[in-house]
Amino acid sequence: MRQIVIRACVLSLCISVSLQAEEVVSFAKQSDGVDVLVGDRLIAEYVHTEEPLGRPFISNIKTLDGIQVTRNYPVTKKDQQDHPHHQGIFHTFSQVNGIDYWHMKGITKHRQLTHEPKGKGKPRGFVAESVYLATDQKTPLLKEVITYQFVVSDLGLLIVVDATITAESNNVVLGSKEEGGLAVRMSSDLRVETGATMVDDQGRNGGSNIWGKQARWVDNSGMKQGKWVGVTLMTHPDNEKLYHWHARDYGLLTANPLGPLNTAPSQTLQKGDSKRFRYGVMIHSHDSQKSYQPAAAQEAYNQLTN
Repeated sequence: MRQIVIRACVLSLCISVSLQAEEVVSFAKQSDGVDVLVGDRLIAEYVHTEEPLGRPFISNIKTLDGIQVTRNYPVTKKDQQDHPHHQGIFHTFSQVNGIDYWHMKGITKHRQLTHEPKGKGKPRGFVAESVYLATDQKTPLLKEVITYQFVVSDLGLLIVVDATITAESNNVVLGSKEEGGLAVRMSSDLRVETGATMVDDQGRNGGSNIWGKQARWVDNSGMKQGKWVGVTLMTHPDNEKLYHWHARDYGLLTANPLGPLNTAPSQTLQKGDSKRFRYGVMIHSHDSQKSYQPAAAQEAYNQLTN
């Protein structure tokens, strides 16, 4: 673990929460990002600088009891080698003025990072600002500001993601390609292909049945180290519309706000125009599958953010 410089962020919720004194969330700022800790355990790493430069992301996310649920970053020999640009949890779009930021054909460059106090009794986190650069790698097309909050709850670790993009040039065109929005790449041993489950709030199972459909949440879970662990990716009820899903059995969940996928008309932003996208991610670990209900995670997220 990198050297820790802790800034304590004690969390409190109006929903049921168990939070011991040693279970506070804290952050350690590093030269390449931020370590996220619960007590003395490193549970996630926010990375805003890497080589070659691509985009900011959250990597190596673990449950509160230390079980990793996202694919290793960097990818190891134990992981499947496909899609090396899937780095844990990331937010991006594949068609901005025709530039494919999803596959990192374009650069999303970090501008600044700000820890944002929320007041007594409120969840704490940080705000990250980055910019989508044109092909000259100098001209800004979009500014993206994402607020991340980390909440310890009875259901697990809730990561609240509130993203706003703002055009910094005129005639910025957003396409409806399937690869866009907030994405989670699961640990290699938590794929549907290796026996895990993927289900949405409509009862659909597996990537082939969920892909392209609208849903409030999608959960990907399985048995690992004797626990039922996984990720529930959720959308906010106050979003402009119900998001469509780019979901794959090899371990990818993506809530896409620009659907229907690949067929929706492009959207054009003029300088100063903004769009807001809200998501929740519950990182959970329980003794059995019956002990966890993704719908309860959605309700907890709704209560916290309304």
